[in-house]
Formats: sequence, C-alpha cells, structure tokens
Amino acid sequence: MKIFLTGARGMVGRNVAALLPKDHSLIAPSKKELNLKNFDQLITYLSLNKPDLIIHAAGLVGGIKTNFEHQRDFLLENLEIGKNLITAAHSTNIKKIINLGSSCMYPKFGNNPLTEDQILKGALEETNEGYAIAKIFNLKLCSYIMQEDSNFEYKTLIPCNLFGVFDKF
Repeated sequence: MKIFLTGARGMVGRNVAALLPKDHSLIAPSKKELNLKNFDQLITYLSLNKPDLIIHAAGLVGGIKTNFEHQRDFLLENLEIGKNLITAAHSTNIKKIINLGSSCMYPKFGNNPLTEDQILKGALEETNEGYAIAKIFNLKLCSYIMQEDSNFEYKTLIPCNLFGVFDKF
C-alpha cells in the first residue's frame, strides 16, 4: 500500500510515520517539495504518485496564545490546505483519506464523554476558534463527499489533546 502522509515533519506526522508497517510505501514530501496551498500542484502530485491512502496530518499549529492572537491565520491556512487536499484527492479519484481533526472541534461546554454528535452544538473555545472552524470544515467536506458517493472513504479521526515525542510546545 502506498501512503501519502502530509505533515510528516510535525509532531503527529512523525509519530504516525513511525507506526506505519514497514511493508507499506510512504511518500511524505516536505513543504518545499509540495505546497498544499497550491491546488494545481496537488492535482499533479496526486496524479503522478497515485497513493492508495492519504493521511492528512499537516497544518498550522501553535500554542494557546499564538492561536488566540492569530485566529485569521489559523483559520485560513488550515482551511485552504484541507480544502485543497481533500478536493484534489476526490478529483484524482483517491478513495481513502484519514483526516486528523482536533479536540477543539467540540463545544467548549460539551458533555463528557464527548461524542461526535456534539460538534456544532455549542460555542467553541474562543482561544482557538479559527483553528477549530477549519478542522470542522475539513470534517464536513469529507462527510459530504462520502454522502454523495459511498465509494469514497474519507474518515476524520479526532485525537484527544496531544503531547509527547516531537512536541515543541
């Protein structure tokens, strides 16, 4: 299986890459090799490489203070790369995506245990609202594609808050 991993140099991507079976082929271009904000470049890259699965772990991330002070940047950058990647994958007939979400997608005052049906059912944590909205957009885009064509398996996984190996915050 050929797996295209975005964000392979970040904390989540590096850990995902380390967990992949060794008999799988991993393609993980750097930002310099592939600009996820360039839709045409993505179409060309996916058409040439034809991955069996995309794991989307790339994104603009930061700590609470940075997220809060740069909401627009976190919204636009994550929305753009997610939209481009997911729509380019769909356009090039790539059937499987694992899209990584974030626990900030849940309402600030969600009931524990948190469940996916709570998404969009309450106000988001204001310190990272821009990032959360972009992640919700990606989740919904994946969901709508699967709703329209059941041949596509575009799943969003929502990990809990992350820390550990390769964490820079």
